[in-house]
Amino acid sequence: MAKPSGNQVQFKPKASILILLGEELIKSPVMAIYELIKNSYDADAKEVKVDFKFVESPERTQIIIEDNGTGINETVLTNVWFEPGTDFRKPLQKDGTRKAKLSPVFKRVPMGEKGVGRFAVHKLSNLIKLKTRPAEIQVDKDGNLVSIDLMNYELHVEIDWRTFSSQKYLTEVGVSWKKVTDPLSFHFEETSGTYIELSDLKETWTKGMARQLKRSTTSMLSPKNNEQDFRISLNFHNDWLKAIPSINEVLESAPYKLTATLDPQYNLTFEYHFSAQNNSTLGRRDIDKKSKDTLVLKKYKRNIKDELKQSVRDFFAKNKEIAAEEVETHTESLLDESTSFGPLKLDVYSYDLDAQSLRDTMPDPSLIKDLLKEQAGIKVFKGDLRVYDYGEPGNDWLGFDLNRVQNKEWFSNNQVIGFVYLDPAKSGALVEKTNREGFIANKAFDKFVLCLEFIFNEFKVERSVDRRKWLELNRKESPNSFEGNIKSFKQLVESAVIPDAQEKKRILSEANALEKRYQQDKTALLIPAGVGMTASFAIHEIEKLVPRLQTSVRENPLDSIKLKSQVNELNDYVNGILSILRKGGIKNIPLAETIEQAIKNYELRLQMRKVSIGVHIDPDVTEIRCDKRLLITMLMNLIDNSIYWLETVYKTNKGIFISATKSADGVSIVVADNGPGFKDNIEDIVRPFFSRKNGGIGIGMYMIDTAMMQFGKLNIIYDKDELLERNIPPLYDGAAVELLFNKS
Repeated sequence: MAKPSGNQVQFKPKASILILLGEELIKSPVMAIYELIKNSYDADAKEVKVDFKFVESPERTQIIIEDNGTGINETVLTNVWFEPGTDFRKPLQKDGTRKAKLSPVFKRVPMGEKGVGRFAVHKLSNLIKLKTRPAEIQVDKDGNLVSIDLMNYELHVEIDWRTFSSQKYLTEVGVSWKKVTDPLSFHFEETSGTYIELSDLKETWTKGMARQLKRSTTSMLSPKNNEQDFRISLNFHNDWLKAIPSINEVLESAPYKLTATLDPQYNLTFEYHFSAQNNSTLGRRDIDKKSKDTLVLKKYKRNIKDELKQSVRDFFAKNKEIAAEEVETHTESLLDESTSFGPLKLDVYSYDLDAQSLRDTMPDPSLIKDLLKEQAGIKVFKGDLRVYDYGEPGNDWLGFDLNRVQNKEWFSNNQVIGFVYLDPAKSGALVEKTNREGFIANKAFDKFVLCLEFIFNEFKVERSVDRRKWLELNRKESPNSFEGNIKSFKQLVESAVIPDAQEKKRILSEANALEKRYQQDKTALLIPAGVGMTASFAIHEIEKLVPRLQTSVRENPLDSIKLKSQVNELNDYVNGILSILRKGGIKNIPLAETIEQAIKNYELRLQMRKVSIGVHIDPDVTEIRCDKRLLITMLMNLIDNSIYWLETVYKTNKGIFISATKSADGVSIVVADNGPGFKDNIEDIVRPFFSRKNGGIGIGMYMIDTAMMQFGKLNIIYDKDELLERNIPPLYDGAAVELLFNKS
């Protein structure tokens, strides 16, 4: 390639670039400590201690990280440690790939790839003291360990990161270090290792942070790790870390368990187990090599290369850069090769979060909830150490929550704890990002995700079989509605021994008349009440809109865009009134159309309030028996409530979600939002004139509750886990109201 003509200049980085490396590439103090632990692992340490001193006196707090690894020799310190971005551990090959240099003692694949992890200390503190005593490692021509000799010196380094915040160039800021040869001044007397002391910390550590760090350091290591090989010790010198539940105890209690392996040729072993330790009536179900059932054995072990084709086709079909006629070629090309990420192993533990299922699962359900709160998600490990930030809170990188919205058979991300294990020597095609937030998106990563998605889909299928049986066993009868009580009364009269047959007939006739009058009076009262409420809201909004329209038409020149928007707003309000004034009556009405009309009546208001609205209607739910005007009114009232309360929270992703599903009891319509949620019990919420709105009259929820007595019932869903069970996306964790329409 020809060199460009003209002048040349060299980059001259400012000293502050090192601060940026620490601040920008390392997103949290926990990740900063993780980077230092990875350095210890790469240095063949068997143990790394993280010690917090004087933690309850913020101005005196120190963090000590000390390992018993092979240390840093003088050559590495001057030519590698002080050289950002060095490829010391994974040198670049001629073909552009990186080949890992295995550690000399334990043959570990290095976890540090970019040569910037050491600058993580800046995320933690302003001052650093480093003391390291190296060991001289001798290996033969094949890289096998011959000897380890302790060297007769230590290297001491002191850095004040504040000196790098100046406007000087990087080459103008020196770092103090010295070679110590006096054994009396050694920190390490008989072993090699590295000691890092951090002071003048940037954050005040709290009990909550300490417990988070404990959980994080626990999850840094693969569950398959042997503590004799590598151990992390964490000490705060107080009681902050007491009573953290054991992860193994909770994992073993999981009702749904999966162990799967996939080799580079797409041969899958799929071992699945279901049981609930506190409910023996459920029995157990296993898919493993012990089974005598040929159908089970087909599930247990097979090659999935062909089964993957449809998933791969769909993947390429969604890629706008690939023409439709090229999808098949790309599919065949990708599957013709091996997985390219080496062998894979997957352990999965999944739970159901409703109260009865939790009781069936473990004597103390709170342990499950606490563990899932901190550890839910799918984590990835290369060798002994974790690849961040897969499996971190909120990182649903395999899209379980979205799957659940689209298909109720799926589980949510907060119902599963999973571990993906990769061979660090054979998974080099999966390259970590410099900012430690997952793998770089490349062909190997695409295949990695597609394979995992396939395995988890198989797990979902097996899990749903057992889940349905479990639900049937624990299904509870819903409380009787008013209509149910009338029905029960009539059945009681029918079965009662009443000598006078005419008297029995008269009692039943009175009961039927009472039921009929109740329905007629309720309908007669509720529809006008609902219409009046909705119309009053629309008229109130029109009253505010008219002065704005008057101002707009007087402007010179006219702002046609603004005027058009205001006319459209007026049109929406008028259509909203008309939609509930048209002649109604109880009959089968199209559900999707009715929900769409209710939303359309609020379309502009939702836009102005920057509130998104999502709808999910099961394909088998097309009609519902109700008065269309009444259902529109009820939905509009719930949407209006959500908009009101969403205005009281500071969120950028305000949203409302409407779900319509068919259940054994009938049709369920759930309106949920991500506002502050309800603060009161249902008895108060549906009580006449009860309202927490400023200026509210407290009729809306009472009207809806009374109306639903005719068609089914109204429920308030407080339990967020129940929302997830009902396929409501976890974003909508605020108020949730269910309109449950009976089958009849």
